[in-house]
Amino acid sequence: MVQLEVPKEELMRRLLERAKIQGRADDNEATINNRLQEYNNKTLPVAQYYAAQGKQKVIDGLGTVEDIAARIRQAIG
Repeated sequence: MVQLEVPKEELMRRLLERAKIQGRADDNEATINNRLQEYNNKTLPVAQYYAAQGKQKVIDGLGTVEDIAARIRQAIG
């Protein structure tokens, strides 16, 4: 399992910026917080399961798209 690790503040910033650029009404703070809560409730336990088996790769999700993609390629290479 590959998990991108990005601080909540950065996720919020990125999604609110996307809302401005793409005119997405569904990208607002309340909705984003709800999505993050859903992640914590439903996806995080799966990540913890794979981590306990040594099958999780945590990738720093900060930086340029190219930098992040290179980290992912390196992790799964």
